[in-house]
Amino acid sequence: MTGNLLLTFNAGSSTVKIGIFELGDKGLERSGKAVVDFGTHSLHLTVKEGSTHLDLARLVDRSDDLSELMAEVFKALAGHFDLDSVTVAGHRVVHGGDLFPGPAELNARTVEQITSLTSLAPLHQPQALRLIRAIKHLRPDLFQTASFDTTFHATQPDLVRRFAIPRVYHERGIKRYGFHGLSYLSVANVLATKSPDVANGKVVIAHLGSGASLCAIDNGTSRDSSMGFSTLDGIPMATRPGWLDPGVLLHLLGPLGKTVGEVEEMLYHQSGLLGVSGGLSGDIRELFDNDDVQPACQMVEGLAGT
Repeated sequence: MTGNLLLTFNAGSSTVKIGIFELGDKGLERSGKAVVDFGTHSLHLTVKEGSTHLDLARLVDRSDDLSELMAEVFKALAGHFDLDSVTVAGHRVVHGGDLFPGPAELNARTVEQITSLTSLAPLHQPQALRLIRAIKHLRPDLFQTASFDTTFHATQPDLVRRFAIPRVYHERGIKRYGFHGLSYLSVANVLATKSPDVANGKVVIAHLGSGASLCAIDNGTSRDSSMGFSTLDGIPMATRPGWLDPGVLLHLLGPLGKTVGEVEEMLYHQSGLLGVSGGLSGDIRELFDNDDVQPACQMVEGLAGT
């Protein structure tokens, strides 16, 4: 396949999703997609080109530097797509804070700004930055852009974004940001095309995956979201707890003597579906097939629906 190609990268907590789009006479059309799955026992790349699915061989092990991994991914994709025709790479980045009102070109300054927000999204931001740097290493002349999950929620009123904490901390950036904004924007745009009467009213949209959240939208505009300051907030997820009484954290750090690192590990990697299933799995599909943990799954399903 030849032509002007655009690659998109969605660096999640458990996968990297890659989209391959071609700019033709009919505009931008997707010609293929690929997924690098970190959740399996060994890294795999799955490619879909049209109606063809290809499950490729085991990839190199993941490390902090994704350059070697992405070099192997590019080599595999080159067998099905003309990567020499790629002119732009677009990245989904979880956190833009209040620094980015929209998409941004990735250059030294913007990468530094994105890096400065890492403490606000420690699970996702480093992965996106590693991927950006890996693509830069492989294709140093390739134009790269970033789009941010937080931007869509910037329309939420100040009353929604504020916590009832001393104002000085709000001014230091401790506020509700909301996440999964690119997903919500995409759904809202499709809804506006398919059912404009519904889209012009009040709608609640659910983003369900390893990370999950809900968003209240009014006339296509974000007004509230279950996720707030961090991606830990909201409804239960694969390995994250969702809403949690702050007193639980004080109890863990105080009487139970846990360290901040131990609590962070528990909140990001040991809770949610994985936690309520006793460590069996964070994948709802696996849990619903297991009679021993179905009650726990139903509890989480009920919480997500409240």
